[in-house]
This record gives sequence, structure tokens and C-alpha cells, in this order.
Amino acid sequence: MRPLYSIGTWDIDLQSYAPQDGVPAYNLTVHELRRSMRMLQSLGHSCHRFRCEDGSHDDNDWSVLIERTDGRPEAEIMEGWKR
Repeated sequence: MRPLYSIGTWDIDLQSYAPQDGVPAYNLTVHELRRSMRMLQSLGHSCHRFRCEDGSHDDNDWSVLIERTDGRPEAEIMEGWKR
């Protein structure tokens, strides 16, 4: 089974991550994820993911959440995006 990923952006009104209108968000292949990232970049998100010198991931675009979801239902993914 190949891995699947979901991508959301921070919604200030919901105080949660949520899918961006018009951007595929749930259970995407790596190819589809990259396409969604490019769409978000065209909307002004950097979507950057860099590893810091100490090995941590503290230099990421906090407004974009990308996680491996491997086919989980959308409702379960959205529940996990609440902060």
C-alpha cells in the first residue's frame, strides 16, 4: 500500500487546520500532494519544510499542515486537525 497524505491550512476563524477551498486536501498520493502544495504556493503560502541544523523541524511553514493519513476518513482527519 502506498502512503497517502492530507494537507490543510490554518483557519483563524475555526482555530483549526482546514482544507483550502479549491485545493485537493485528503488522502493524496505524493504526486497529488505536490500539486496541492504548488496550488497553495500560488495563493501565498510558502509550504516550506526544512530540517534545522539540530535535526528538528522548527523551520516549517506553520500555516500549512501536511500529515500522513493513509486513507483515514475525512471526518477523522478533520478531528485531528483541531487545536
